[in-house]
Amino acid sequence: MKQLKPIQFDTSKVSPTEKFTSVEMAKLWATYMGNSLSNHILRHFLQHVENEDIKTLLENAFGLTEKFMSKIKGFMEKENFPVPQGYTEDDFNSAAPRLFEDEFYVHYLKYAAKAGLSIYAIALPLVMRLDIREFFIQCGMATTELLAQINGILMDKGFIIKPPVLPTPD
Repeated sequence: MKQLKPIQFDTSKVSPTEKFTSVEMAKLWATYMGNSLSNHILRHFLQHVENEDIKTLLENAFGLTEKFMSKIKGFMEKENFPVPQGYTEDDFNSAAPRLFEDEFYVHYLKYAAKAGLSIYAIALPLVMRLDIREFFIQCGMATTELLAQINGILMDKGFIIKPPVLPTPD
């Protein structure tokens, strides 16, 4: 198993003075809320994970949720737009016992990443502000890299098999 590296996330484009469009508001809000939910779920998973490779994968995903939410909070504060409350400690029982095996954590990550990737992809043709469009491009790239790590772990651990290979048609 090759060593997993932290996923880079950089959206250093300067923000223009344009106000948010309705789509930008909606996509930023949805992205914040989805990452807020995953942030708490991943925090719980990290309390219970045993496998070091899966722990690193969870840490990479958790780091992305933190970075995505921080960047969105910055956008919103700059525009004097209310920052979503998101999910809080009141929504979770951090003392809850382990509910799943490590394998489940990897499958959860795959489906959560696929859901996030679809939000980012849908945002791209609809977002007009350069800095926000660049943010969603970077979200998509980082999430794609995370999915590659997830698929690598799934294959290496034998948690998933490749789809069948079909003969080349004549």
